[in-house]
Amino acid sequence: MKRIYFFTMLCIAFASCSKDELSTESNPQAKAEIIVNDFSSEEKMEEKIEEIIALKSEKQKIVQDDFNKINASKRGNINVEKGDDLSVEQQNQMIISGLKVYHSLVLSSIYELRKQLNFTSIQSIADEINSLIVVDANKAKELAKIYQSMLIKDPKIGTFRTIFDERTATVLNVNGEVLINGEQLNYKQYNSVSSETKRYVGDEWVTTRIAGTSENYSAYCIVGRELHKNSFGVKYFKYFTELKTYYGVSVIVGDVVECPSNFIVEPGSIAGYVQTGSNFFSDYSFTYPFISGNGVSVRYVGGNMNTPYKPAGGNLKATFNTYIAGANREIKCDINWRNE
Repeated sequence: MKRIYFFTMLCIAFASCSKDELSTESNPQAKAEIIVNDFSSEEKMEEKIEEIIALKSEKQKIVQDDFNKINASKRGNINVEKGDDLSVEQQNQMIISGLKVYHSLVLSSIYELRKQLNFTSIQSIADEINSLIVVDANKAKELAKIYQSMLIKDPKIGTFRTIFDERTATVLNVNGEVLINGEQLNYKQYNSVSSETKRYVGDEWVTTRIAGTSENYSAYCIVGRELHKNSFGVKYFKYFTELKTYYGVSVIVGDVVECPSNFIVEPGSIAGYVQTGSNFFSDYSFTYPFISGNGVSVRYVGGNMNTPYKPAGGNLKATFNTYIAGANREIKCDINWRNE
């Protein structure tokens, strides 16, 4: 009964995704999709980026709420069905079945956002592939091949991301193009991965560290800075800490998907920053906390700063747990580090 329920919900959710795609494609009255965004200024582009990020965040909350309701309806039966007595492999298959339901909901939200914006961004392609990995692996491979020049696979985590920063990629088309007053901006010249600590223009000095694993379940802590520009083209920065959880969904190393979790962080868990150019072992100029929450990730972002700093170290004591389809995984971590 456990699997029947979840597979039923999966079929309903995924059928809804496919229906949304087909209805748009087959409707001759549908408005022609925007091929490339053309903004009157970089400031207007930034405003659009913020709008899209806010819409994605709202839809993510809806996905999480809907999935929580589905998940809770199964949780009440766990004592009767003795799901905790199942083997590790049986629990693994239950979690993967549940993740298919979750990522089918995510796909539906991706297609809905495209329809709402009347635009398909390269970021939405990366997001789609990362969910299709567990829902339809063949389609994921097909899309990854089509857009391979615009995508890279994260060497530490294994998910796909664009060769651009995530913020800018939300307004770039599938060829990485955007116009300002009819003139194409070339973001490709800025997007090469230059080192393990500088990922790309947008998020800089990003450090990704594994916090712990339990079977196929993994947790990561991520620290870095966001690069922004104001209306006069002057750079400024925001600094962030982030926690994310993933689940391996195949025997192929690297085939992982985001996994909804509870993030329980102990007080005093922080990341420290020093001014760029300083020795990593200098005293911290300031610290930002890691925060608790739920979902596939939790991110803390500070206010605007004009001075560039870099992450130098930190400590994290936390518990990560996921409870899906009557099966659970838990990770406890207590780590300290200094960057080198």
